[in-house]
Amino acid sequence: MKNIELQEYIQTQIVQAPKRLKSLTSDILGNNLFKRDVFLSLQKYMNDYLEKRSDPRIIVMPGLRGTGKTTLLAQLFLSLHEESVSKIYLSIDELVRRFDVDLWDIMENYEVVIGKHIEEIDTPLILFLDEIHYDEKWAIFLKTMYDKSTKVMIFCTGSSSLLLREQINADVARRVFFIDIYPVSFSEYMLFRHNKRREEEVGQVIEEAILYSENAGEVYNKIQKVESRIKNYWLDIDRFEIQKYIKYGTFPFTLRSENEFLAVDFISQIVNKVIRTDIPQFYRFENETLNRIDRVLYLISETLGVSMIKLSESLEVKPDTLRLMLKSLESSGLVLRVPPHGSHFRQVKKPSKYLFTTPSLRFSYLSSRESIGLFDNYQGSMFEDLVGMYLNRILPQFGNFALTYDVSEGGADFIVTRGSTDVVIEVGAGQKGYRQIISTAQKVNPKYSIIISKDDLDYSKEFNAIKIPLEYFLLI
Repeated sequence: MKNIELQEYIQTQIVQAPKRLKSLTSDILGNNLFKRDVFLSLQKYMNDYLEKRSDPRIIVMPGLRGTGKTTLLAQLFLSLHEESVSKIYLSIDELVRRFDVDLWDIMENYEVVIGKHIEEIDTPLILFLDEIHYDEKWAIFLKTMYDKSTKVMIFCTGSSSLLLREQINADVARRVFFIDIYPVSFSEYMLFRHNKRREEEVGQVIEEAILYSENAGEVYNKIQKVESRIKNYWLDIDRFEIQKYIKYGTFPFTLRSENEFLAVDFISQIVNKVIRTDIPQFYRFENETLNRIDRVLYLISETLGVSMIKLSESLEVKPDTLRLMLKSLESSGLVLRVPPHGSHFRQVKKPSKYLFTTPSLRFSYLSSRESIGLFDNYQGSMFEDLVGMYLNRILPQFGNFALTYDVSEGGADFIVTRGSTDVVIEVGAGQKGYRQIISTAQKVNPKYSIIISKDDLDYSKEFNAIKIPLEYFLLI
């Protein structure tokens, strides 16, 4: 469908995009914002394509609202200076709402603007498409563009990873490469706020030790070798930075804020947009049900385990509706579902544990309830959100992993399974003894057990377990 107004809009975007996107990548003083770790990976894919015409050519960047996807897209666009390369940035959200068009209409009118079909272009064209999920047929569009011309590369952002992956088939999956955009890590937080140099190599050592050791002694030895560098990193850091990070520092847009209440309010607005804008695109809930979704988050902010019976009674909704509501929260990236460890039958019968995908989300709900002693009263739950957030970020990179928990009384917070082996992980806000992991270890016979808490680095040969300080774990 050819549209003169749409063509004029596209022409304007080609001319004005650099100035418009500059505002997204700099602060109010005009200083460039720091680039997240993932930027370098994305830039490398772009440079490799331009130099070698190598795959991947279609990169989808899914993630929770507020994790900086649009800023990353803008930084990539502005980092591309080659005059022989054509580029355009488009907000699909804005185009769909403003012109009532789809991706096919947009591309047809773009071809009119440049005076040739995509198949006819003879120099590289890089498309930067923001909020691509606003077109329900985005996946088949990307496949078609991939097949049309090897001169085209596409970077696009979208809703949460789970939602987007549910929308593609195997044929599309072969052409599309996903790079998830996760909440801000503590190392990124310290770099953004205080220009604190990262200990990237140390983080890799800790990550590899936790996931790929043969026993607790090996974990201990690997971490001990870099312990002096870890302690040196923390020498000039106020320990209250951890608390600030947990409260609101996992979202890029709050990093320049010194006002906790304003930052928390921004996070609450993000949640509301997910419920009111993102979820209705994929789940046909009535307005009354959407109102109850907010209530679900409010209720699970107080607890980790969810009783379907109690929740359905409290919300006055049928269990099937409640399951779909929880599924929508998981798909949209607001919560992380951790199923019970064991057989499929047991996972169905026993309750899943629902963590917030970042502790800042839990804090935003808790802060609406009380303020005095809030962090101290709920820091155990927020620490568990934090560890879950980190595990959710590092486990998919290696494949063949599962994240579950021990549903029994006093059971471990996490069980990381790789193939046929398990690692038991317990999280504590204060000091924790080894005996708190014995019950789970006796049942699953793990390769080793880990306690993440405020204790010092310590190793127990008797329990084949290690204590890792939270400060160490945060450097992953």
